[in-house]
Amino acid sequence: MEEIEAVYEDGVFKPLKKPQLHNHERVVIVVKEGVITKKFLQKLEDLSEALPKFENPSRLIEEDRRPRMPAYS
Repeated sequence: MEEIEAVYEDGVFKPLKKPQLHNHERVVIVVKEGVITKKFLQKLEDLSEALPKFENPSRLIEEDRRPRMPAYS
């Protein structure tokens, strides 16, 4: 199964990327209108810019997975 964004124009769905399909292959299209809007994409971009940038995220994940010593009171 592959999920592909498309634009509906002049009665035709136009995919925004080339699907992995053979010519004349039949598919089922599920329409989720208004899911991805310009406002939504702008919000994602704004949130992405607000996130901290890490030079080596893999190292942070490895450190977080290390066993921790129990805290004693």
